[in-house]
Amino acid sequence: MFEANPTIRRLSNESIAGETLSFNGVIHRTGALLLVTGVSFALTWRGLVSGDIPAGAGLVGTIVGLVLALVIIFTRATNPILIGSYAAAQGLALGTISYFASLKYPGIAFQAVAGTGACFSIVLWLYSMKVLRATPVFVKVISAALLGIMALYLVDLVAGLFGHDLGLVRGSSNLSLGISAVIVIVASLCFVIDFAAIEQAIEQGADAKQGWHFAFSLLVGLVWLYLEILRLLTNLRGRD
Repeated sequence: MFEANPTIRRLSNESIAGETLSFNGVIHRTGALLLVTGVSFALTWRGLVSGDIPAGAGLVGTIVGLVLALVIIFTRATNPILIGSYAAAQGLALGTISYFASLKYPGIAFQAVAGTGACFSIVLWLYSMKVLRATPVFVKVISAALLGIMALYLVDLVAGLFGHDLGLVRGSSNLSLGISAVIVIVASLCFVIDFAAIEQAIEQGADAKQGWHFAFSLLVGLVWLYLEILRLLTNLRGRD
């Protein structure tokens, strides 16, 4: 049911003797990963200001984060050190991207952080109120939307490599702004699938260590949402 998010996998009903998965456990682990990301973000920003960290560090963080994410996803890892390393790499990448975005548009990083927190909180509240549920139809719609977004990213990338900037994602036209807004909405709704998967795993009595994998999944979603909100805000500010 939850194949729409590649970081989520079906969990076994079996759990080793001892602690089982709980919602609070997932929240605590997610908080720990966000702390690691935040510290890495802040240190990167500070290093860029002082000149101790080169601008290319952001590319290193992006590549390392991508490699670690693929390892975690395909090995179904629950190792907190491995997942924590991913969080640190993301902080390096996001810190660099946000620093240079803020040089051009002061305060935009704070706005993106606030927007990300607001979107996540609203979706969590709507899910807790049972307004949003991961029904089969909902999952299929989100899956189709994700495929469409990936195709859009690919087309935009290929066109850019050949010198034809379509402006579908990075432009400031009404069309590109609309597309960015839709992507933000889809990224936010993906959390509904995460929440449902966590809820199902808890009901099945999954082992507590699986909480690290769910926390990783939530962090992946938050990073994507942050980047899309930052992109949307950048496009909006570019029209001024």
